[in-house]
Amino acid sequence: MYRIYGAIVLLILTATAAAQQKNLTESMAIQLGQARDPVQQRVEGKIARAQSDVIAARTRPNPELSYERETLNDTEDHVEQKLVVSQRFDFTRRRALHKEAANRHLDAARLESTAWREDLTKDIRERYYDALLQQARRDVYAATQRRLEVLGKALQKRRREGDVSLYDYQRVNTERAAIEAEAGNSKVDFDTAWQNLWVLLGKDSQGYQSLEGELLPGQPAPLELLASSLDDKPALRYLQEQGEAFDLQQRAERQIFPDVTLGLGLKREETNSETDNGLVLNASIPLPVFDKRKDKQARFEAQALIARSEYRLAYDTAHAELRGLWQQVTQYRQSAAGFRQDAVMSAHELIKIAEAYYRASEVGILELLDAYRGTLNAELAALDLEHKARSARIKLDHLTGGPVQ
Repeated sequence: MYRIYGAIVLLILTATAAAQQKNLTESMAIQLGQARDPVQQRVEGKIARAQSDVIAARTRPNPELSYERETLNDTEDHVEQKLVVSQRFDFTRRRALHKEAANRHLDAARLESTAWREDLTKDIRERYYDALLQQARRDVYAATQRRLEVLGKALQKRRREGDVSLYDYQRVNTERAAIEAEAGNSKVDFDTAWQNLWVLLGKDSQGYQSLEGELLPGQPAPLELLASSLDDKPALRYLQEQGEAFDLQQRAERQIFPDVTLGLGLKREETNSETDNGLVLNASIPLPVFDKRKDKQARFEAQALIARSEYRLAYDTAHAELRGLWQQVTQYRQSAAGFRQDAVMSAHELIKIAEAYYRASEVGILELLDAYRGTLNAELAALDLEHKARSARIKLDHLTGGPVQ
């Protein structure tokens, strides 16, 4: 008997857990979107490419092995042979600067990947709350449909008893048809928003049936605190690292003293009478007469200038947008909360009053339908205001790297 009870309890707990997993939260959506294979591969590919440049900058050039065989007087009586190993050496800081620049580019690649992930998180959050808005609108229409369905059944019964006029009966049917059409549109809007979200989450999100969360965001952190966090924004730091890396590469190409190639080997001279062996030393250096690395200097200088100018523009834009977004979130949140507290609650109270007065025959069907429609419009307006505040908060969080709430 205890085993049966235990099995039943286990089944109940399992079913409850499965039911709970059907609700998709914002944090779960972000985790699903960030864990997709294409996202991981894109990030790993960007970093791997930068790492390959570090390896290339760190690797010394290969030594060269050369062999020469020379005959004198076009006979085999006198033969000279040389076997030489040569190596190119950098006696300036060119190679060290290129290696340091490659490491900076690697840091920049990591920051770019972080910034790209933040952009993806922003897209996921925007689509998540778009879908949550449409889900809430669908639920509001469903609640209005239930009210009208109850009213319609009551009127139908009273109609058979001859207690309701044909006008009132048809007026309710007309309103029900209008609400059903709007509700059908809201379901399509929710399905569309859900598909747009699913594109970013992948196949692992197919098991979820509904969304869970609040449209109205919390109060943002103080403006001064958010302003101080902009310097750590990955997108800005990426541009800084890029500019410094290009500066290092430009400095490397200004080292115009060329690489020196040194060789060491053996020489063997053979004649009919004797054989002599000797040591070979050689050195070679290209003369910087025509190619003085001017093209590379100009290219890296231009790339550094572009990166610094983009950083300055992005920095100024971020600081200019910060105050506006913070004011939007604060004001939109206050307006949405105030509207729901005053208008929506008053509309629900109005329904209770209208239903009571209608049952007492003190108001007509038009007043009751007006109360239903007014409550529906108030609910939809409140949802739009809350979604507007949430959209501004998402942009503010993306700008400042704020926490996902």
